[in-house]
Amino acid sequence: MSYVYSLEPGTVVVTKQSVDATFLPRLEQVILGNTVVRSTDLDQGLAEELLQCSKDLGQFETVVGNTMCTMDFYEGQARLDGAFCSYTEKDKQDYLTKAYESGVRNIEMESSVFAAMCKLSGLKAAVVCGTLLGRQKGDQLISSHQVLHSYQQRPQILVGHLIKEDAPSLRL
Repeated sequence: MSYVYSLEPGTVVVTKQSVDATFLPRLEQVILGNTVVRSTDLDQGLAEELLQCSKDLGQFETVVGNTMCTMDFYEGQARLDGAFCSYTEKDKQDYLTKAYESGVRNIEMESSVFAAMCKLSGLKAAVVCGTLLGRQKGDQLISSHQVLHSYQQRPQILVGHLIKEDAPSLRL
């Protein structure tokens, strides 16, 4: 079986936009009983700087793409291993393929609020994530603790490198 949606585990994703589960770059927030929609676009210049830093480091694969932010870890992320599941393996594969075709490169649960609040505040921001597994290949982590720990360090290494590179030009 060939998989359309599959970055190699350990790939670092620099988020272009945080998108919802329908692949739209927005955060819907209810304020005083009214639904407010906020943009989840992130700073493209900062994303490109991070991508260049990754190339300079040459230690791991880094891509720029959308991050899908969901409300839950199981059904919201098209997992089959939760207590409830109202869809089939084929449904999951079709959905993940659509996500990939729309630009999604990873899934998590925090980026939309972060992106929307930074944009609302006028802050230059980026979201940098590490992938732990190829979701079309399964829902369970099979890598060792040591390997997963190394994957977890990659976003920190990348952001740390950017900070070191820009440190001479930073003014407090």
